[in-house]
Amino acid sequence: MLAMWVPELPFQLACQREGGLRDRPLAFLSPQGGRTPCLWLVNRLGRAEGIAAGDPMDHALRRLPSLRVLDPAPQTWWEAQMSLKDFLSHWSPQGLLGRMGEALLELKGTDRLFGPVRDAAWKLRRELAQQEGWESHGGLSESAAAAQLAARMEHQLELVPGGHEASFLAPHPLARLPDLNLRAAARLRRLGLRLVGDLQPMPLPTLSRLMPEPEARQLLDRARGQDRPRLPLLADPPGESSHPWRLEPPRLPEEISLAAWCLEKLWSESRSPRRLQLNWWDVDGEAHRWVAPLDTLTTPPLELVRTVETAFRLGCQRRILVHRLELRVAWGLGRPQGLFESGLTRKLSALEPALARLRQRFPERPVLPGFSIS
Repeated sequence: MLAMWVPELPFQLACQREGGLRDRPLAFLSPQGGRTPCLWLVNRLGRAEGIAAGDPMDHALRRLPSLRVLDPAPQTWWEAQMSLKDFLSHWSPQGLLGRMGEALLELKGTDRLFGPVRDAAWKLRRELAQQEGWESHGGLSESAAAAQLAARMEHQLELVPGGHEASFLAPHPLARLPDLNLRAAARLRRLGLRLVGDLQPMPLPTLSRLMPEPEARQLLDRARGQDRPRLPLLADPPGESSHPWRLEPPRLPEEISLAAWCLEKLWSESRSPRRLQLNWWDVDGEAHRWVAPLDTLTTPPLELVRTVETAFRLGCQRRILVHRLELRVAWGLGRPQGLFESGLTRKLSALEPALARLRQRFPERPVLPGFSIS
């Protein structure tokens, strides 16, 4: 299993856009409004000078005049994370994205395509640097926890041999163990456990007194290097696609131009949808889902996106800010025809090919539906 880590991906993207930012202390401004602007993310050069996330911007600039404060670009970072996912899917069908710039990839069984696992990991890092220009580190191990910590050692590629996972993990602080929640970490600290090696000999019944038994079992497996998770599929199944949209800052439902965004996704495909599902999440984490009725899939995209937007507005009854959306589409070969088509449907069906050609001819000025323009 290969763990990939692209350190400080948002700052690497900023340095790619503006070369003069390299080797400088950098920070991103918090997108949350307030009377006092604060820092959101700080790179390692800034942290070395004593600047931390959450510091007021004016105090940080007085303390470190060379600090460059940048406007946040969360949508760009989100798209970069999706680009990393697409890149990794060419190397293995199984993988899992973690936090920004982190990923797990299953390379077992790819020997005939890319050679031995270690050689494949070297090739993967080299091609990522050539295609995206990103510096990355890798960790190889049969244990997911050991691979992730090996990548964090910031060697180009760190290998943990089979059978040595427990000894490799033992000297690391418990706080660096993946997926260890803050409450469990605080309880372990009160017991005097500081390193992963302190946790390894603890019996399961003893640890089960501090947390539910399934969580305790998983934690011990990670601490001993015995975790062998089965990674999900990285890419969408054939004939399906998913389109995530992260909103920064979060917005009210009526402030989201959902129809124009959905229309762009539908027009980018030559196929027609046979199933369409919209998922969205409020800022407090509550999830919502809407599935398009089959009869709406027979309508042209201009009419379908109006139905999607209307259903979205009706489903947002809590009056809570929306943080994230996802459009999942299963594609068919051709658009199904309704038995009795209205005159509007026939007119829109005749109009769709011309609008799609206009969008391809003038991509910098996309064609938008009139009802989506406020």
